[in-house]
Amino acid sequence: MPTHSEATRLNLEYYRKQAKSLLKAVKSGDRDAAERLTRHITRFHQKSFAGVALHDAHLAIAREQGFASWPRFKAFLIQSTLDFQSLVTAFMDAALSDSRRAETMLTDHPELAESGFYPALVLGDAERVEQALRETPELVRTKGGPHEWEPLLYICFSRFAGGGSSRAAGLVTTALALLRAGAGPNASYNPEEWPDNPLSCLYGATGFNNNPALGLALLEAGANPNDGESLYHSTEHADLACVKLLLKHGASLKGANVVKHMLDREDREGLQLLLAAGADPNEVNERGETALHWAIWRGRSAAVIEALLDAGAALDAQRKDGRTPYALAVQSGQTAVAKLLESRGANTELSPLDRFIGACESAEAGELERLLREAPVIAAFPESERLLTDLAMSHRTGAVRALLAAGMPVDARAENGATALHWACWKGYADLAKLLLDHGASLTAEDGEFHGTPPGWFGHGAQNCCEDGGDYAEVARVLIGAGTTIPAVDIPTGRPDVDAVLREYGLIK
Repeated sequence: MPTHSEATRLNLEYYRKQAKSLLKAVKSGDRDAAERLTRHITRFHQKSFAGVALHDAHLAIAREQGFASWPRFKAFLIQSTLDFQSLVTAFMDAALSDSRRAETMLTDHPELAESGFYPALVLGDAERVEQALRETPELVRTKGGPHEWEPLLYICFSRFAGGGSSRAAGLVTTALALLRAGAGPNASYNPEEWPDNPLSCLYGATGFNNNPALGLALLEAGANPNDGESLYHSTEHADLACVKLLLKHGASLKGANVVKHMLDREDREGLQLLLAAGADPNEVNERGETALHWAIWRGRSAAVIEALLDAGAALDAQRKDGRTPYALAVQSGQTAVAKLLESRGANTELSPLDRFIGACESAEAGELERLLREAPVIAAFPESERLLTDLAMSHRTGAVRALLAAGMPVDARAENGATALHWACWKGYADLAKLLLDHGASLTAEDGEFHGTPPGWFGHGAQNCCEDGGDYAEVARVLIGAGTTIPAVDIPTGRPDVDAVLREYGLIK
């Protein structure tokens, strides 16, 4: 008798062969095959099958079996070979990471909603949870379930607790039931990747899921608003409701790095909210950067820069490498910001290197070639070792080209050991990735924290980087053209444009 994994492989292989046979028959002009395909994919008609591909045959096979897509059919084949307890565990994993996948599993296996205490927690089934607590009161603080967590953590980290979910209100009701029964509002867990960095229920409710009602329930029950994570990550949400909630309940701004994190996106309202609450724009990090340095590096608008200046940001503060906000604006080609700083009385002195980088970033093609021939020698500026990665992270391709012309090593590292190519791949900057590879950037260099290579950062960035402006499909072409492979764990990416490229090159089916 085959094992579960063997049965899964055999089932998948059978239907994959069916799809290949269907595709071959369609291309050979078989009328029955053509009818099967057009029955399920309306963009084809029996007079023309131009562009028909294996993924079309996969879709037709899946729909013949009653599934909306091949990935959903494939997931069913895998799940159907699991014993029920394994299926429950797989559902719990999905509920804590991907609500869409969890909903799909519920559709395919509705019995999961009635499969016990822990699924009831992540789904916000207050009635079922309260019944379990009446029968076994000690459950309320007992670690258990697939992650060995206290029950309240499953509620707060459930992806169904997100504000857009129809189950979010039920999860608040369920959390209140647990808190009334004696659950600890400061329960936390330590993730494997950061064992010294506990993540609290409040972080799950606010920073992770942006559910102010759930956050309020915890705070009113005594949750600590200064858990080191909640306020920081709440700045990532556009509606600011959780930021306001946490500040109202005593979250401290000192040392929390929230102003700089708010400046990671363009949100003048959010910035002014923090400044009005007493945030210090001149608080520095380990590199000596103030909020003004950070805002310019992140490419924020002149309006945001003006708000910082009006709040007392130090105009001529120097980083540890001696660079002022004005120098950063010039070297990154932010002309409007540089003019604003100058109009406010900024010191406009520049090093020869910063003047050169700025000129290259804003130069026309013909002028750029002349400037590059006259590049200063990077060795004369030892304080500039992190500039390449900094400028790559903010997509300053002209400035990166200038640094390379001056002799900056293409694989120069940032503090976490990442190279400029790591960041170009993570953010989907195709022009920058090509430039770096043309200069010999390493595709196998590993960062110092996760030991990931640039292709690995690409795969992860395509799925998780939330910033606009990336062209991941083109980066995929650049990387494949350079002879590398994308780690199998990161593909398919779930992005149709990227996966179409991967499919074109035969990296996925």
